[in-house]
Formats: sequence, structure tokens, C-alpha cells
Amino acid sequence: MRVVFGALIAMVFAVGAVAAQQSLTDLQIQDAIRAGEAKKFTHLVSDCRATAGFGEVVAAGIAGGIQRDGFFDVALSTNEGRIAYMAARAKKFYKKFSLADVKEDLRRQAVVVTVEPGDPTQRDKTMSVASPIEHIVLKSKTNAEVVAQPKNVEKEAVEWANLLGGKVQANRAVAFFDYGDVQELPAGEFDIVVITSNGERRCKVGLKDRQKLFTR
Repeated sequence: MRVVFGALIAMVFAVGAVAAQQSLTDLQIQDAIRAGEAKKFTHLVSDCRATAGFGEVVAAGIAGGIQRDGFFDVALSTNEGRIAYMAARAKKFYKKFSLADVKEDLRRQAVVVTVEPGDPTQRDKTMSVASPIEHIVLKSKTNAEVVAQPKNVEKEAVEWANLLGGKVQANRAVAFFDYGDVQELPAGEFDIVVITSNGERRCKVGLKDRQKLFTR
């Protein structure tokens, strides 16, 4: 599991979940808590890396300077994954976390996508920096016309110092989707599409990850 899930989860908790029709049972919540305490909850999270297209990367390398072709680490989970992380973090700090600590907003099933910009990288005369995030959608790979739109997208600024003593900026984001909308995407794989000021960055949720998150 990449660092993005842990890096953004506090932001997710702060803004809250979007309500969905389906609620988690006490048994599902208890299983998620146990998975978090054991630090074995990769089955509750799908992660991937969203990158610029090959042509854009080549063109950026030729142009040099600061180029907005950097990558994003992306994590998708349901509320079970969020609960597991909360339990894992509570145990790390020797705090209690139980069924009673799971509030109603986390019981209402939802899908959350967190997007974290990668650190800038330097190659020759080019500094590669992630492009500012504008929006996030889920797009079917079997029917490109079908797109799941988020109920809400929260963004937070990110800033780094560069090698020349200046600063470069980007942002991170958390998108909340209705659980039913994601389930209703056509069967098969789908893309997480990060729409930025400099074009799309996307990565895939494979069939195995889709099945593990939405058919249990």
C-alpha cells in the first residue's frame, strides 16, 4: 500500500463522508477494525499511480525547466478501508478504537478516492512537478461513455522548495463517490481519472481490486 492512503486519511476524516444507501453492519465494522489492528487491510484498499502520457513526458524533457508532468499516488477505498486505517492508527498510539467509535457517517457506505502528488523530481535540466488537480472521476474501460461523478471533491495546497531556492506548488485531493454509482459502472476494469490543469492523469482499478472491494 503506497503512502497516499495514510497521508490523506486525516483530511478525509475532517471533511466527512457522503451518504449512500447501503450501511455497514456491526460485523463488517468489527472485521475492519481487526484488520486495521493487525495491519492487514490491503484487501480493503486499491492503489495505483496516475501518470502523464509518454509523449507529454518526452516533450517536457526536451523543453526543460519546470514541467507539470509529475505523477500522483492514488488510493480508492470504501468506508471499511477508512475504518481499518483509523483502527491501525489508534493502536499505533496506544489508543482505544471500537465499534462505539464508528460514527453514523462512516457506517453509511461510500467510496473515497485520495490523490497525493508525488515529490518533484529532477532529470537533467528538467524539474518534473505534478499539475494542479481540478477534478476526479471514475471512467469505465469497457464503455468510455460511462463516467461516475463525485458527490464532492476537497482539495488542499502542497508546496515544495526547489533546488534554486524558490518554491513550487501543487495540491492533493479527496473525492467522495456514491457507493451505488460506482457499483453501477459497467462490469470490468475502470480508470481513476485525475483531471489537472495540464491534462488528464489516470490509473486503473483492475478486475481483482474491483471484486475485492465491491463483491464481498
